[in-house]
Amino acid sequence: MAIDWVVITGNTNKEAGAIGFIGNTASVVVSFYDDADGDMDGEVSWGEWVASKISPIGLGGIGVSRVAMAARFNSDVVLRDPEFMDLAINLFSKFAFGMVADGLYTVYLSRSVSSVAKGIAGRAATGLVKQFVIKKGMEAAVKKAYKASIGY
Repeated sequence: MAIDWVVITGNTNKEAGAIGFIGNTASVVVSFYDDADGDMDGEVSWGEWVASKISPIGLGGIGVSRVAMAARFNSDVVLRDPEFMDLAINLFSKFAFGMVADGLYTVYLSRSVSSVAKGIAGRAATGLVKQFVIKKGMEAAVKKAYKASIGY
């Protein structure tokens, strides 16, 4: 079992993240950029870091939300999983409530998605995914894909 990825381009025409499918179900949303990386250049400058800390609006999970909202208009995503629109709206309204932060999964997802995200210059495969969220109910399937990838 493997996760099939669709790379999502954000409103800046940069690859912002990816949607991972298990079968025809969108199961994982990953962001290639840190929440504080406002200009999506791959680095959080001192100014961006300060702005993210003093912002009156919480930015936690905005990266995956940005990817999900952009994916709503990607035909490769919505034709494959028509229910994705609900997931995107839910993520946007809750800023990735229940976001998973497991280091092993981050490394696995980075390596998995790097095979289809070759256009992101200068990114190490293990540092590609900055944050991710697994769709509720798909945790076991993602865990199975992870275990299969390590030969477990």
